Amino acid sequence: MSGEELVGIVLNTLYVSTIPTLFSAAVGTPLAVYLHVRGGRAAAAAEAVFNGLVGMPTVLLGLLLYLLLSRSGPLGSLQLLYTLNAVVIGHAVLILPLYLSFALTALKGVEPKVREVVEMFRLGHLGAFRLYVKEAAWGLAAAAVAAYGRALGELGIALMLGGDIRYKTRVLTTAVAHETMLGNWDAALQLGAVLLALALAVSAVVNALGFRYRG
Repeated sequence: MSGEELVGIVLNTLYVSTIPTLFSAAVGTPLAVYLHVRGGRAAAAAEAVFNGLVGMPTVLLGLLLYLLLSRSGPLGSLQLLYTLNAVVIGHAVLILPLYLSFALTALKGVEPKVREVVEMFRLGHLGAFRLYVKEAAWGLAAAAVAAYGRALGELGIALMLGGDIRYKTRVLTTAVAHETMLGNWDAALQLGAVLLALALAVSAVVNALGFRYRG
C-alpha cells in the first residue's frame, strides 16, 4: 500500500468519524439539557429509549439504512449509497443515542444549586443552556470522545453503506478487514496500529483540555 493511499484512507476515516460526532454534539447537547431540566416521566422514558438504542445491532441499522438509501428506496434518488456521506449518515444515527446517554449522565452530576441559580436570576433558555453546559463540560467532552471512538471503530456500517471502494470509500476499519481476508497480516496490523493511534490521540487531546479546564 502506497503512502498516498494510506493518507487517503486516514482522511476518509477522520471524515466519517468527525462529522457524525460534531452532529451528535450539536443536536444531542441541547436535547439532553432540555430533557434534564424538564425531568418527569417523559424525560425518563426518552432516556430509557436512548439507552436501549445504544445497544442496537449495527448490522440491523446498516440494513435499514441500506434499504432507505438504495435505488429502490425512498431516498434512492439522492444517490448516497456507496459514498462517504452514506457512512456519515449511518455513523450519525449510530452514535447520537450514545452521546445522549452519556450527556444525560453528565448532566445528572451537575449541582442541584444550578437550577436554583437559573430560576433566581431568570436566565432564560439560552442562559440556562450555557450554564448547564459549562458545569457539565468535562462530562460532555467524555461523551463526545465515546461517540467518536464508536464511529472510529465501526466496521459494519462502513462496509454496508460505503462498500469499501478503494480510493473512494475505504476507511481504516474496512482496510484492516480487507488486508486480513487477503492474509496480509503485517499490513492489517499496521493499519490497526494507525487506527489505535487515532483513537488514543483524540482521547489524549480531550484529557489535556480537561486538565486545563479544571485547572
